[in-house]
Amino acid sequence: MACSISGSSRLASGTEHNASTGVTLPRPSPWLLAITAIAAAIVLAQGISAPFTKDAEPQSAEWMQSVARGRLLAPRDEYGFLIQKPLLYYWLGAGITDLSGGVVDESRARVVSVAAGVALATLILAWTCAEVGAIEGWIAFVFILGTYGFASRAPLALTDMLLTLLVFAALVILYPIVESQAARAGRVLAAIVVLQLGVLTKGPIALVLPALAIVFYLLMIRRNPLRLLRERWVWTIAIAVLVMTSAWYAIWFHFGSPHLARTFVTENFGHFLPARAGGTGESSRPIWFIVAHVIGGAMPIVLLVPAAVVALVRGEIVEPKRRAILYAASLTIAVIVLFSIASAKRDDYILPALPGIAIVCASVFGLSAGSHSAAIRPRDVTVAVIALVMLAAVAALAIASFADVSAPARLDSSDAELVGVLLAGVRTGDISFLLLSLAIAAAAIAALLALRGHEIVRTGLSVALLSLAASLLFTGVVRPRLAAERSVREFAPLVREHVDGAPLCIVNGINYELSYYYGAAVPDLKAGGCADKRAAPAYLIAYASEIDSLKPELRARLSPILRPNLLGGPGSPALYEITP
Repeated sequence: MACSISGSSRLASGTEHNASTGVTLPRPSPWLLAITAIAAAIVLAQGISAPFTKDAEPQSAEWMQSVARGRLLAPRDEYGFLIQKPLLYYWLGAGITDLSGGVVDESRARVVSVAAGVALATLILAWTCAEVGAIEGWIAFVFILGTYGFASRAPLALTDMLLTLLVFAALVILYPIVESQAARAGRVLAAIVVLQLGVLTKGPIALVLPALAIVFYLLMIRRNPLRLLRERWVWTIAIAVLVMTSAWYAIWFHFGSPHLARTFVTENFGHFLPARAGGTGESSRPIWFIVAHVIGGAMPIVLLVPAAVVALVRGEIVEPKRRAILYAASLTIAVIVLFSIASAKRDDYILPALPGIAIVCASVFGLSAGSHSAAIRPRDVTVAVIALVMLAAVAALAIASFADVSAPARLDSSDAELVGVLLAGVRTGDISFLLLSLAIAAAAIAALLALRGHEIVRTGLSVALLSLAASLLFTGVVRPRLAAERSVREFAPLVREHVDGAPLCIVNGINYELSYYYGAAVPDLKAGGCADKRAAPAYLIAYASEIDSLKPELRARLSPILRPNLLGGPGSPALYEITP
């Protein structure tokens, strides 16, 4: 059974044959999609149980736990702070927690995001093979799984992957309507439902991104986007979603908390406007920040973009395929433009841009080796460079490991820790490191051999597998080990045992990672009053870099009790008893 995402009759056969290479790739039937979804789940679930680090994930888990305890519309974290985002992600996670009969741990907090990533990768495969071709569809599928910026965000307890799935799904549903302007009631209804779920995930941005992507697509194919204003389906979707969105926010503000209205303005407008125009000024970074992180997050496949641009601009891809590729790329352009001009710029904002990059880069492997496309030479050169650089990286890692070379002193602390984990993995003969390193090398060699034999599809699949192996090395091995060496997951229970109910404080601020694993909010010295406790024992958790900021009389009262050996920028924390 062929893909039927858009009902395209031109792609109704069950396989696609590439005459120049003799490679036949199947169009995924439902059972094959199910198998690929399982494979995607295995890839993306790597690191799902790794400990939390920093604040975003543990705070998200605390909100989810609050929902599971019955606070459906106004969950609060351990410090009492009200949730700042719509609730769909947290409802789903809390529901999974209730069904599994447990508390929100790392895996339960992340399972919704992993499931969304699996669904998105499968949707990319199905839609691309239906609208572009089976060759491009399968390569795009492996490309997206092997894109570190995508795979590393799947096992994160954050809303971004669910939002990306819903935004991309909305665009897939709307594509036949945008192309033919013939709107079927079922498809319009599906778009309304998906877009509304997107709003329930992260607010109006779920409407802005698809709308902006469609505008950019129409501009690229030289159609006036203003003509959409005359289409009934546009107003049907817009009015329906805006009415439901208004109703949702009215219910949320009324039954949740009046403070949520201020949160709504801050999250949806304050982060977009510059500080001088009334914005929050939070996460303000250079205008090139998003572009740089899109490129970094999509390495090495993003290096194929110039070849794809050449083929698209010169019209060397047949028109039905070309339009679908441009449609996929439009979401990438929308993300880059919107968030580049926004005041707040964060790494996570790049996620919706990555599916388009995977599809665009996969399209260059649908070009026949015997054609006269100007894109073939830059594509082949790029593949050769990627393969040779990855081979050199594996060789350099092996040489540095056996030569007992340490991480260069000039590296940032986090980069030095990463290099240290890589070197230690090879030196100790860790089977995961060795197998994945060999897989990278084997895929790189296979890509070079396929390129030499003008076997373009095998070349594309080899590059895709190379990226997948490299991504798995980091998402499945390096990142979980770094997280284990940085997290207070093992330290916090020991602290709880030693403190035994006595007052416990941190030096300043809020520490969600500690509060999650400790099981309660840990206030700072000023709020907790630990420094004034002289008649009863009190305790302080502090990093070495924080000790010097304390008053001398307080430093003199500190007696170290526990000092774990953790990695991380601030160094390792320690538990001190504040003596009378």
